[in-house]
Amino acid sequence: MSPSLYIPNHGRWVAHKPAVLDGWTYDQLTLPRAQPPLVREKCSDDRKLAPVIQEFQQLIEDDPELFMYFHKMFDEVRRPNGDPDHVKDYGELMVTLNRIITQAPRFGGANNLVMGVPMYAVLAPFCNTPSGYNVFTNAKVNAQLHKIFDVWAEFLVSPESCYVLTKKDQCWFSPTALDVMSQRLGTSFYDAWICRDDDPDKHYGFTSWDDFFTRRFRPHMRQVIDPDNPNLVTAACEAHFHAIQSNVRAVDKFWIKGHSYSLSHMFSHDPLTPLFVGGTVYQGILSSLDYHHWHSPVDGVVRKTRLIPGTYYAARLDNDSDPDVVSRSQDFVTAIAARALIFIESDNPVIGLMCFVAVGLGEVSTCEITVKEGDRLKKGDDLGSFHFGGSTHCLVFRPQTPKGGDTQKYAFDRVKVLGVDNSVTYSTSIIAMGGQDPSS
Repeated sequence: MSPSLYIPNHGRWVAHKPAVLDGWTYDQLTLPRAQPPLVREKCSDDRKLAPVIQEFQQLIEDDPELFMYFHKMFDEVRRPNGDPDHVKDYGELMVTLNRIITQAPRFGGANNLVMGVPMYAVLAPFCNTPSGYNVFTNAKVNAQLHKIFDVWAEFLVSPESCYVLTKKDQCWFSPTALDVMSQRLGTSFYDAWICRDDDPDKHYGFTSWDDFFTRRFRPHMRQVIDPDNPNLVTAACEAHFHAIQSNVRAVDKFWIKGHSYSLSHMFSHDPLTPLFVGGTVYQGILSSLDYHHWHSPVDGVVRKTRLIPGTYYAARLDNDSDPDVVSRSQDFVTAIAARALIFIESDNPVIGLMCFVAVGLGEVSTCEITVKEGDRLKKGDDLGSFHFGGSTHCLVFRPQTPKGGDTQKYAFDRVKVLGVDNSVTYSTSIIAMGGQDPSS
């Protein structure tokens, strides 16, 4: 492999410079289409909006409050002085979104920023404005965004989306992309991931962009550490540590910065919520380059699953000029974003009932649960997956689950030392919930 091209940028989705996002978005509006010929034939008129985008524009124009907010959020965006290259109004925004839903995400460089989550890259500057907050918390807007994602998904699961799975520049099997993905994991792409073909010219056997995105590790890449230790909880996702909070309240001011989790909102007022009040929440962040399947953290039985609709781009407002505000709102989004709940009764009574929470953000809103009530699980068994980009997740424990004194420090240390590449990037086992420290 070449000298390291991968620079860890944990928890980020898009570039920190507003001008980079503006320039990329403006290019989507003005440059010739980048789709394969088949897609161009279906959309011969660059300015003709797809029906789902026309519906979105009509929604904006028919609703006086939305019409006002969509105008005001452009006025409220903080832009660098002398930056002329940006989308100027909601009409141009519709044209830009129209283009994105006929493209597959491309490889975006060492950290895959911007291109890996193209729709968020377009909308991010507006997410940290008062009017943008009103837009992205609006139920009608989120319902329409869901429709837009469904249309986009039809393309991303189709063979036509494979045009980005080639060796060309800014494609996923280009030399630079393969180097970055290899350095991230410490082994070659082919040795890390299950591929149906060993030829990059045949897309390594992947049949679509989504098939590539939801690819699976080869078995040796995610072995369960100490599988027979019932006090060790296995990481559900390959993720970057974000926070551990104990004594979590039923309801709390989750919109105030400081890792405040509000269980009743996180669980959407589920009847099981009272069992977890006063308990502990662990949260980890996934990036768009990460492995996006979820795995059981314990041996046990699935007691309940739920899919909860929510927001996609709403974020906690702050005064930071960095446009990546959703990535700074990890605890906030657990209360309002689209998410999945999987309640698991551990075979270990010390752990008991716990909950895995998958939070889909932005175009990564699709949470696919693959288990059902009554299923018996072993540590590491598949629970489901995210689709289409970066996301976040939580493990929630009851107050009766002991934390073993220095468990919080121990959990953080385990994240650092048990990674695939011996860094904070990946974790296989994250927290000892009681009994003897298995590292001793």
